[in-house]
Amino acid sequence: MKTVVITCSPKKKFAASAYFAQLSCTFLRGQKVRKTLRTKGNSAGIFSELADASAVVFCMPLYVDGIPSHVLSFLKEMEAFCRDQSLQLQVYVIANNGFIEGNQNRVVMEIMENFCARSGLTFGGGLGIDGGVMLNVMRIVLLVQLGAFFYNVAVRHFIG
Repeated sequence: MKTVVITCSPKKKFAASAYFAQLSCTFLRGQKVRKTLRTKGNSAGIFSELADASAVVFCMPLYVDGIPSHVLSFLKEMEAFCRDQSLQLQVYVIANNGFIEGNQNRVVMEIMENFCARSGLTFGGGLGIDGGVMLNVMRIVLLVQLGAFFYNVAVRHFIG
């Protein structure tokens, strides 16, 4: 079983969607392939991986209560590709936003469910995460705290 995990954030560094994609890979069984969709030009490499996959996980941010525009363009291409190739993929979504309410992601889930219906794919469900940006910041703070801890241990060891 091959699962393609697609990070859909246009950010190059410290994207919460990339963090959730990495985290989700630890829980997946079988072959896992991580791909990044930042621009419209990234789609060819993703399609080559989807050809023999059984599932795809989209990890994306919520932008203006919807899907980022480059992802919408990709979904149009993916719809045609899946129909031409007669793919039978399970589609899952991890959507994150900076709001305190996770239910803001409901629109993204409805869009993806409709996309699956049009493409002949199976929508397996999704996870809407609120405060995604804050969770990402907490990851950075944890790394800083660990660095400070090891620095203190090293200083104490060498000083006395």
